[in-house]
Amino acid sequence: MNNAYNTAIGLDVGDRKTQVCVMAKDGKSPKIVMEMAIPTTKEGLAKFLSTQDRSTPVAFETGTHCRWMNEVAQELGFKTYVANPCRLRMITESKTKNDVNDARMLARLALLDPGLLHPVKLRGPEHQKMLNLHGARNLAVKQRTEAIVQLRAMAKSMGFRIAKCQAASFHNLDRRAWPEAFRCIAWPMLKNLEQLAITIKTYEKQIRELAETPTFKAQVERLREIHYVGLYVATGFIAATGGDMDRFEKPRDVGPWLGITPKQDQSGDVDRQCHITKAGSPFMRRLLVESAQMILRDGAVDTDLKAKGLRICARGAKIAKRKAVTAVARALAVLMVAMLKKPDAPYVPLSERREKELLAMRAST
Repeated sequence: MNNAYNTAIGLDVGDRKTQVCVMAKDGKSPKIVMEMAIPTTKEGLAKFLSTQDRSTPVAFETGTHCRWMNEVAQELGFKTYVANPCRLRMITESKTKNDVNDARMLARLALLDPGLLHPVKLRGPEHQKMLNLHGARNLAVKQRTEAIVQLRAMAKSMGFRIAKCQAASFHNLDRRAWPEAFRCIAWPMLKNLEQLAITIKTYEKQIRELAETPTFKAQVERLREIHYVGLYVATGFIAATGGDMDRFEKPRDVGPWLGITPKQDQSGDVDRQCHITKAGSPFMRRLLVESAQMILRDGAVDTDLKAKGLRICARGAKIAKRKAVTAVARALAVLMVAMLKKPDAPYVPLSERREKELLAMRAST
């Protein structure tokens, strides 16, 4: 990517104010044409851009406001470059990092070669909505879990235990045997748990309904062909990737994108594999890990993914099981991309070679 621009705009976006730098070519070195701060609002951005040449590229980093800023700029006819901040060492490792310098650097890179910004593809509105629904549901589930753990701990401190039950029905437990002093403390928390249960069901209903729309339906059905990939894993993966598998040249490229590949420490003859990079979405990694744990559990359906994980577990090291879960999660993500890239290709959960491996492992135990 090496588009020839004569002028470029860099935006360092803050929560309330955005620092602007307009830079133009001047011989060998670019010169600053304008610098100013504008409100981080749709109106503020539109007002500023309306004074600029539409052929000028606009560069800014990914963040909370990047989606609507991208929409405003594109609606006005500007070419936008949404930079990946994780790959902009010139900014993240600068010794003089501030809003003014960041805006200058973004404008400079857009002017010289937009490819240096490592521009990312933004999700569409429907995919962002799905991702937000998952985020809201996860928050409600987390709050419910924390409240239940706290109530059980308080009960133990008062000399009794709360009966086991599903989290969704915890607020309906028979409380007649609870001490009066504990009931007084628990009552407001139980009312909150009741409301959280309603909230979670509401979000789940919206996720199911959105999954039935044309944006998601075909891809969700395709991914659910895979054993232990349910509605939430399928919709979460499609939302996180924007449903665009073209962002991955090869299916295995999804591993680094999600941060589930090991860091590499190579020097001379030494080549060490370290912990995973965790560079991508924590939400998606958690969903993949949960699916991987289901795939590897006793009694799970035999699949290529399970055979891969069991082969790693057979090495016997203390962390072999953890490595197996990570490897299966990564392989699952690769399989999901491969299936979406080739929606008509048949899905074979267990190849003959893997089946023989499983039989050999069972015969040796």
